[in-house]
Amino acid sequence: MNKLGRKIVTLAAAILMGGSVATFSAVGGAKAATDNNQVVLKQLDTAPHGKQAFAVTTVAMKGDKIVAAYIDEFQFVKKGTDGMTPVPNSTKGFAKGVKNKQMLISKATNDEAYSGLMKKEAKATQGRLQSLDAIEKYAVGKTAKQLNAALAKNKKMQDKVISGATLASTNGYVKSIAQTATKGYATAGTDVTDDNITLKQVEAAPHGTDSFAVTTVAMSGDKVAAASIDEFQFVDKKGFTGVPNSKSDFGKAYPKGKVLISKQVNDKAYSALMKKMGKAKQDRMTSVNAITKYAAGKTADQLKSDLNAHSKMTDVVSGATLEDTNGYVQSIVDAINK
Repeated sequence: MNKLGRKIVTLAAAILMGGSVATFSAVGGAKAATDNNQVVLKQLDTAPHGKQAFAVTTVAMKGDKIVAAYIDEFQFVKKGTDGMTPVPNSTKGFAKGVKNKQMLISKATNDEAYSGLMKKEAKATQGRLQSLDAIEKYAVGKTAKQLNAALAKNKKMQDKVISGATLASTNGYVKSIAQTATKGYATAGTDVTDDNITLKQVEAAPHGTDSFAVTTVAMSGDKVAAASIDEFQFVDKKGFTGVPNSKSDFGKAYPKGKVLISKQVNDKAYSALMKKMGKAKQDRMTSVNAITKYAAGKTADQLKSDLNAHSKMTDVVSGATLEDTNGYVQSIVDAINK
């Protein structure tokens, strides 16, 4: 691995030093399910670990019980860092103006290289995903209330409470899951009789070159139980709220006068921009919710069959008006097949 700059080395060291928990309340979304068999996907942007990254935390729920959890974090690293791949569109419009020759990465996608950095610079004893997997499994079957009760009793949940977790910010990650279960943007899915739900997530570029998407599916067997699509883009600061840590170390790499936003969180402001600049007919999330509703209950083969048969999926997906609806559906297929 190439030698990294001081900023990245400091970040690696911070992994074992822990960090404050900072959350970002999501907007809108479907109401909580009243049917305890219905899968509801909830997602929240959080800051469970330090100031140099933000997390996308996702939980699948049935009633008030968590049946699956997944946490990915996004961080700037030096462009060209050996073994690391940036988020989609990093060589195109999305990354235009990013400072200090930095690139944005998903820690989960780059686990091998990032975990190697943790071990080299911060003396970590195991890879990042090993600890995150233990944390996510610990949350399954519990409610947010139960997680908060455990947090109140244990200042350090690693090892003693959560076997297999060694990250110093373990409490921050558990808190992130609890907050997502209560405050996350909700997408209602299908009824599933058992609790065997698997979360899959990919970064994609379904719409143009100025943003990247995080597409998540909750799978029940080979069928989508629920899906979520968020996109992240740099926009002018005025009128928008940035992802967590935008005003801290993470935001130091931003292009001048810009802020990185979640389109889901900023739906009202971003949809107004769509209507002003692109003559959009309706809010972004109205179309996205139509797309995820259409995908629920289908397999990858069924979705792919529709994509192959229709050059304009807006003819198939009732309520979706986005020009790149095909791209969004394809990103769901890609997540299923991950």
